[in-house]
Amino acid sequence: MCKNEAMSSSSATQADRTVPFTKDALSIRQTLVRFVVTGALTFAGTTVGWYLMSHTNFPAFTNSFVLRGLTTAAITVLVVLTGLACYWWIYPAKWMLSGPTKGTRGTGARGAQRPALRGWASVLLQLVMHLAPAVLVLAALGIPLAATQLYLGGISVDQAFRTQFLTRMTDQLGWEDMAYIDQPSFYPGLWFFSGGLFARTFGLAGWVAMQPWAIITMAMTASMLVPVWQRISGSLPTASALAMVTAAVTLTVGGDEPYAAIVAMGMPPAFILAGRALHGGRAALLGSIIYLGLSANLYTLYTAISALTVVVIAVVTAIAVRGIKPLIRLVTIGVGSIAIALLGWAPYLWSLATKPHGPTSTAQHYLPEVATQVPTPFFESAAIGILSVIALIWMVFRRKDGDVRTLTLGLFVCYAWVILSLLVTVFGTTLLGFRVAVPISIILAVSGVLAITDWRLVHVPQFTVAAGRKPENGVLVSRVMAIMIAVCGIHYATQIPFVHESYIDTAYTDTDGDGKRADKLPGDSAVYYSQVDEVLSKELGGRSGKVLLTDEKTFMAYYPYHAYQAFTTHYANPLGDFARRNEEIEGWSKITNPTDLLAAMDNAEKANGWKAPDALLLRGQLNPTDSKKDGDNAFTYLVADDLYPSQPNVRFRPIQFDASAFSEGWNLHQVGPFVIAVRQR
Repeated sequence: MCKNEAMSSSSATQADRTVPFTKDALSIRQTLVRFVVTGALTFAGTTVGWYLMSHTNFPAFTNSFVLRGLTTAAITVLVVLTGLACYWWIYPAKWMLSGPTKGTRGTGARGAQRPALRGWASVLLQLVMHLAPAVLVLAALGIPLAATQLYLGGISVDQAFRTQFLTRMTDQLGWEDMAYIDQPSFYPGLWFFSGGLFARTFGLAGWVAMQPWAIITMAMTASMLVPVWQRISGSLPTASALAMVTAAVTLTVGGDEPYAAIVAMGMPPAFILAGRALHGGRAALLGSIIYLGLSANLYTLYTAISALTVVVIAVVTAIAVRGIKPLIRLVTIGVGSIAIALLGWAPYLWSLATKPHGPTSTAQHYLPEVATQVPTPFFESAAIGILSVIALIWMVFRRKDGDVRTLTLGLFVCYAWVILSLLVTVFGTTLLGFRVAVPISIILAVSGVLAITDWRLVHVPQFTVAAGRKPENGVLVSRVMAIMIAVCGIHYATQIPFVHESYIDTAYTDTDGDGKRADKLPGDSAVYYSQVDEVLSKELGGRSGKVLLTDEKTFMAYYPYHAYQAFTTHYANPLGDFARRNEEIEGWSKITNPTDLLAAMDNAEKANGWKAPDALLLRGQLNPTDSKKDGDNAFTYLVADDLYPSQPNVRFRPIQFDASAFSEGWNLHQVGPFVIAVRQR
């Protein structure tokens, strides 16, 4: 694997055959500076780019090919420019040079020096290579979504709860549960907390901030990987290529779940850093601690896989060196990362240990058909398939290389997790193995790029010399490789919007928080939400601290009321005791006397500590005042039942609240198809 010798903690034998492509090795300080500067530039640039796109007047993605064409054009130009920047960084055009070249130009031979570039050329090329991954994210997602305020998947299925969490953080910046009042968050909240801060800073509603924050965070992560990979590989073009491939694969396989995507992007370099940390690298040790600690507050599944990989690497390393130092360093990584993780997890874990709660494993009750298959990126796309095959061959032939070994072990752990997830179904749970397809694809793609770079650095010069050819032939090979890689990259990256076509369509067909559909067609019942909120806010004196019983998950995603009951057990906080609340709600539905209903709600609050609902938002019809028609005798609420291991794993079962139970002690309002019952206090 290509890397600067001074940066590697591998053996001397390994370093002897390492050939740096260009002398781009970064010190720790340079890495940190570039890491921060790149993050700041991509944040500013992506924010401005999203703002400009959101203020355009393009036709909807669902009924026009304009946005598709613009996306393809933007990605094509970007990949070509990035390819040229990488090539010119290694083999500069004459007009870019500031003076005569030194050494053997561009041959990749040991001791080769990159010709001195003019100042503006050096800055421009570096900017392109650092920012290109962020621009790829913006182009692949920002352009297709330019005419809607919603993100991939709209406000449907899982995006409803994600939007609800971001809406909660926007209204109440802290570490509170998205649904239940006065409960610490069960779901990792760092992405949502920072998203809430972003929304408050720019004056956005939580649901509006979902799209830009997803794009911005993935764009920042993709570009901030460039200095990390440059530190690891010692080559800026290689680092840029790795970050571009990482971004493209992540967007294709896991772009709908942004907080998980940014953790997955960092897994391959994190594995390499962990390997170096276990060999004694102090900076790598600190990097491993920070990555694992922060990832635990972003997406715990990938944290668990990463932590297990570090343990496996430590054991293998300890056996290889016949000592316990790697295990001691493993303990250091574990203690440090747990300390960071507890910044977010401590309140929940403390409450879990000291308060009554429901089952803690229902989040794993999900086994779709895709979860019964082993992820095989080799067959999903020609470009990734080729990279994956190259990666496997490289892992076999370079198995003695420390960095290659860590990637191989990481891939092994990922596949082991998938198989174990299938096996534990006999115990009534899963390990959500289908989610591991994202890191598997990224590891294989990244390894494929490193394999190609390794081959170019080590073997092409050897073949050129052995064949009695001139060094310029190495330049020709690089040109051919650059063109082929660029063509494959264009084909793969331009398919991203088409892969997510159904998600993008949903973003245009769902009714947003303004009561509008981005495709200009009439909205569904969500068009009444603003009137519902107006009634509730007026009756309750605001939204803060108010608890609402409803099955309208979209309403709760748009407006920051607390929920008496979460929508499904899979995303419900165990501290809220989802199943017992369901039983309580079903008991209320059987009550016909208004005094008894109020007493039952108050008794549930006293017995369980669950704040009684201040209002109910149900489906039904009150007795109309302007018609002789009768209203409904009952109002409908949907109870969510966990049906695992059946698929679908959730059943929404209607129950009826008797209308007579609200004849006293409640203020009733009719808004569209909704009945609003506000408790008189």
